[in-house]
Amino acid sequence: MHTRKRLVHDIAAIGAALALISAAQSAHSADSDFAIEEVLVTAQKRSESIQDVPVAISSFSAEMAANVGADNIVEIIPMIPGLTGTTAGLATNTWAIRGISSNDFTAGGEASVGVFIDDAYIGRNVLATGAFFDIDRVEVVKGPQGTLFGRNAAAGAINIVTKKPQDENSLRLGVGMGNEGQQDYSVIGNLAVNDDFALRMSYHGTRFEGLWEEMTFGEEAFSDQDALRVSALWSPSDSFTAQLTLNYGDAEGNMNGAYNPLFQTVEPGVEFPDQIARSTRDLETSETDGASLRLSWDVNENLTLTSITDARSYDYSYKSDVDATSDDAFIDAAFAVGTGGSTIEFNQPDVGQSSFAQEFRLNGSTDSINWFVGLSYFSEDVDERTQLNLIDTALGLGLLAMDDTATKGKTKAVGVYGDMTWAVNDALSVTAGIRWSEDKKDWCTTSTAGIGLVAVSTDGQVCGDAKWSEVTPRFVVDYALTEDMMAYASYSKGYKGGGFNSAAGDFVGGDFIGDAVVGFEPETIDAYELGLKSTALDGRLQFNAAAYLNDYQNLQVQTATLAGILVTNAAEAETQGLELEVNYMPAAGLTLMGNYSSLDTEFTKGDNAGNVLAYAPENTFSVGASYVTELSSGTLDWFTMYSWQDEFFFDATNMLVEDSRGLLGAKVTYRPASEGWDLALGGENLTDEDYAVARTDIGLGESINRGMPRLWKVEFNAYF
Repeated sequence: MHTRKRLVHDIAAIGAALALISAAQSAHSADSDFAIEEVLVTAQKRSESIQDVPVAISSFSAEMAANVGADNIVEIIPMIPGLTGTTAGLATNTWAIRGISSNDFTAGGEASVGVFIDDAYIGRNVLATGAFFDIDRVEVVKGPQGTLFGRNAAAGAINIVTKKPQDENSLRLGVGMGNEGQQDYSVIGNLAVNDDFALRMSYHGTRFEGLWEEMTFGEEAFSDQDALRVSALWSPSDSFTAQLTLNYGDAEGNMNGAYNPLFQTVEPGVEFPDQIARSTRDLETSETDGASLRLSWDVNENLTLTSITDARSYDYSYKSDVDATSDDAFIDAAFAVGTGGSTIEFNQPDVGQSSFAQEFRLNGSTDSINWFVGLSYFSEDVDERTQLNLIDTALGLGLLAMDDTATKGKTKAVGVYGDMTWAVNDALSVTAGIRWSEDKKDWCTTSTAGIGLVAVSTDGQVCGDAKWSEVTPRFVVDYALTEDMMAYASYSKGYKGGGFNSAAGDFVGGDFIGDAVVGFEPETIDAYELGLKSTALDGRLQFNAAAYLNDYQNLQVQTATLAGILVTNAAEAETQGLELEVNYMPAAGLTLMGNYSSLDTEFTKGDNAGNVLAYAPENTFSVGASYVTELSSGTLDWFTMYSWQDEFFFDATNMLVEDSRGLLGAKVTYRPASEGWDLALGGENLTDEDYAVARTDIGLGESINRGMPRLWKVEFNAYF
């Protein structure tokens, strides 16, 4: 990694872009009666234009979500430079910001990319699965976030902002049908009870059946998801509001299961087959619920007190064929079982989680200073059981042996933080923030190593606890080069607490008896960033750029094993890159958009030194266009987008690689002049590219989770 040299090139690129924008602005003199709509965000806990925020932040609107057919976070990735990742089931999601990824497959760890719903921290990815509907926008804030959110986010944060109850009655009914068994259903109703009280109810259901057919059990890949949200907004005065939101989700699918092309008994050796065969019926289920209460009180015109209370829980189960094949004779021989036919099954029959979060925040302002201070508390209880089963399929003997691990964990985290921006003059502003964090975890595990693939057995329950704390600052200087152009420089420190692995370790006596839990240390990051935000041509052109350098210490790295996910600290790593975003409106009704990310990552010390990080393609870009055609009877809205990403690795060892690919999507929507309904036809992966969303290897060759094929769908909405 030639980090310093490449960073100079990135800064030079921003400088060149600045010069081009200035030249374009100088050359342009005609006034326009149209412009790009202003985007308001609340990343700094006050409503402001995204162009005025000295932070690398991207915002994704509800309209854009509909255009790209986004039902989850992964599907907005092409629109957000610096955001990468995949999903291979209901909760097996991995999201990465600027090359730093982690999932929360392990109950004893945390995700590097924090997910928030209406500013409330979501402790586990599965809780965000059913949240992506009836949204106002999604804000993706890049780089460490300690002072801007109630919970630490080491790599960045994704905040899903849902629609609030409105002061007008409305009802929307929607249905969608497409190939591969696609079905979408939605009901969104808003009731303004009186001037002070309003209710909003949203339901979203999706069905999918296709992609591949599993021949052993005679079923296709499928996913069924239902989600419900009910919100009540009470505004008894101009200075006080209270919003209560209840949500429920239920999902089931078998797309978590992988297949091994090399040892498939149907279509053997085919990387992306239409038919597969396995010895275990893969299945993943989740049931989630939650309640959130947000209170906001304007003490006076310069002081606002906000309280966010959030409680959530889920029940989750997961079963898969670890060897990913129905060639049980081969598996029996490979593991020297001796019955003539065996399979290995991974099973999590019951995972339970409950969390509680409380945040208090006080915002204030003067003529030249905006500030806020906050106090946050987060607690989580996790109960998980993981089984690795060796099953005979030849002689009818059934279960031969089992590795069984039961874990219970408690997390308590406290944060105190503050942030202040001082407008030194009309052009120069300085921001300083600081956070103190403390995380405490209590962890107990019980293991029975009947097969011997899960470390060691324990003599009863083995427990441990640990406490970590860290102080993380943030400094930003921004300067208005012109009325429509701002440059900024920032430094921030990020932190993610440590945790525990599920399996115990034999640290005393060498008797193959687990005597202690296996922990891992916190990771920290020093992040440096230079950025430019600009608007030109009477608001018809927006161009934003950011160059960054991140230095990680004790980076937590996850490795997939037969027994599950193992987390270790990987010494040190560096990531640096350049991100560009542009929106241009050359004519009324026509908007062109594009983004680009250049990313360079490397483990600088440790076992993987010299390797690049997982989920970190060197180059990604997307280009798109939106055009509104005016008709005598209504409008036709045309939208298309093409996205590209370079090859990347699924693992820190750089053994599992995914080839580069480009995906094309498009949608056309007709809206009559009455605006009482709309009809749309859309498609994704129109060129039908084959690709994998996950690759793993337990020593038998690669197992693959396949990405979505060409999809098309017709959608109809009625508005009342």
